Amino acid sequence: MPTGIIGFDVVTGGILRGAINEIYGPASSGKTTFLHALVANACANGEFCSLVDASDSFDPASASFAGTDLSRLLWVRCSGPEQAIRSADLLVHSGGWGVIILDLTDVRPETLRKIPLSYWYRFKRAVENTPAAFIVLTREPQAKNCAAMSLELPPARPVWSGAHRDFQLLRGLDIRVTPRKPVRSETAEFRAKALA
Repeated sequence: MPTGIIGFDVVTGGILRGAINEIYGPASSGKTTFLHALVANACANGEFCSLVDASDSFDPASASFAGTDLSRLLWVRCSGPEQAIRSADLLVHSGGWGVIILDLTDVRPETLRKIPLSYWYRFKRAVENTPAAFIVLTREPQAKNCAAMSLELPPARPVWSGAHRDFQLLRGLDIRVTPRKPVRSETAEFRAKALA
């Protein structure tokens, strides 16, 4: 499935359908930008998407501004990782989705490590042989061997403009995506532009 980010799609071929795709990295690494581009592109291609938000941090206004058709997006607001895992499980088993996103980015990694490995195998089996792309967003890898694609995003590099020594304008972020699974020697790079 293409993400709409040309540099990424050329290097990787896009996100895998019928599999778990794990995207991880620290805060300010570009995960949200990547997510917005992917969902906007999927919606534009007629897909229905669901986003399971473990910490109620999704901003629909930003997603809409990035091009997401909100009428094609189900936003499941959760009050913690347990509720998010159960919600994602229901969505994966219900079928009919082009993209299912489990956003665990703002959940503490030590809390996520307590999720039994059996859940990831359950997700893997449920999404196999379906047209859905199951995407997990975290700060560090969680799905391990269950993920068919694993993408690491290091901290993004800000792009500034202006010659004044006391202040400059943020023009965007240079984002790098390193495929960790399947292993590729080439990384994908793209720039997220700040809108005035």
